[in-house]
Amino acid sequence: MKEFEDNDNQLITEFRESVDAHKTIFYDVDEFEIIIEELINVFDFDYLEIALRRSIELYPHLSSFRLYKVKLHILKFELDIAEEELDKIGNEFEPSPEYYMERVYLCNILNRKEDCIKLLKKALKLAPHEPDIHFLLGFEYLKIKKFKEALDHATEAIRKDHTFEEQLSIYSFVFEEESLYKEALHFYSVLTEEFPFAGAAWFGLGLSYSWLDKFEDSIEAYKMALTCDDEIGTAFFNIGNSYFELKNFDSAIENYLQAHYLDQTDFHSLSNIGDCHILLGNTETALDYYHKTLEINPNHNEAIIGIANILQKNNKEDEARFFIERAFTNSPQDLELLFQSLAYYSDDEQADTIINLIDLTLMQLEDYTDFFKYLSFFCASNEFYEIGFVVFDYYSNSLSNELLPQMMPYYNAAFCFLSDNIELGKTKLADALLHDFENHTEFLEISPILETFDEVQTLIQLYKP
Repeated sequence: MKEFEDNDNQLITEFRESVDAHKTIFYDVDEFEIIIEELINVFDFDYLEIALRRSIELYPHLSSFRLYKVKLHILKFELDIAEEELDKIGNEFEPSPEYYMERVYLCNILNRKEDCIKLLKKALKLAPHEPDIHFLLGFEYLKIKKFKEALDHATEAIRKDHTFEEQLSIYSFVFEEESLYKEALHFYSVLTEEFPFAGAAWFGLGLSYSWLDKFEDSIEAYKMALTCDDEIGTAFFNIGNSYFELKNFDSAIENYLQAHYLDQTDFHSLSNIGDCHILLGNTETALDYYHKTLEINPNHNEAIIGIANILQKNNKEDEARFFIERAFTNSPQDLELLFQSLAYYSDDEQADTIINLIDLTLMQLEDYTDFFKYLSFFCASNEFYEIGFVVFDYYSNSLSNELLPQMMPYYNAAFCFLSDNIELGKTKLADALLHDFENHTEFLEISPILETFDEVQTLIQLYKP
């Protein structure tokens, strides 16, 4: 295998050197495929375009190199051109499984997901035993909640090619995103029965149990995954999380340490060890692990807040603020950290501090629109009404017109109402409706409470075009 890899590298080097020297070397189909796939893997578009042009000229009767050209257009986000090229391939060549799978890939990008299963079924007719097609079909069926079909095709794919078990994590993402926890438990239970030595199936089963708060079962499933592969660092990490939930902090630490041993860049394990030691009352040890976390990732919120908590308890308020402000300088868009930091300031200081941290954020942003939109929804959903009132009133008056988000008058009005500054809210909302009535629907989405104000409903009807 090593010799084969060395030969591949030599082939790529030879191709690049020949291009630079304006020489043309003959390559057979297999060699061109090796060259093209490697250039795709490293996103080397300049040499890739030359390789594609030469391979298509030399082998015009093959659709495979034309499909590589489609991949290039997709990688360059030239989606219209990619679709046009696929249409040409469909007209000039007999359809192939690879052709249909490339169409599926493009359909997913273009959000035409209803076409994916139809296309994959066509591919399956041409290659009924191809595991790639079965695996993709399983994934598409899972997305539309056809669990039996998803399980059947996933099982068929793994049965034909055991390497597909390593890709089961993409199924887990769907189960988690859609909160399909019981369905995930059934899915992975069947797979572990069918493939008892598939570590990834046991890992998925461990996830399923943890989603359902069955932490003892989760631990056992992860241990089975480690029986299949004892170097799955994430399994040790997740076992640590389950023990943490069970308040068995010593066992949690043991597994976090093993996870970090297998992956020295794993800062999450170190931070979680710090959390364990806090709960065990080992403050100095916790502080040490939080600092180790920050050596790997200076922006990790949990470690920053962990250190700030310890400093505050030791009456070192200034040092706590330093860590928080340093974190915001490094990670300016982290609103979770912004509001976690409120605990470290007295009530009369909160607004000024938040404005200071927001200023650190704005210094590193070019467009403020998304930031202030998220900030408004965050303040409303967490009932930070008074802070929202001060912050949006401040920025409504301090930002220049070119930097002022279009929705700012509405944000200002919203927090006037939410903080019971009704008369001022009426004035602000009237001005917003007068100049930008169309966006009043987004104003109402900030908080369902806004619709309960008679004054809001009256003004909307009054200014309705």
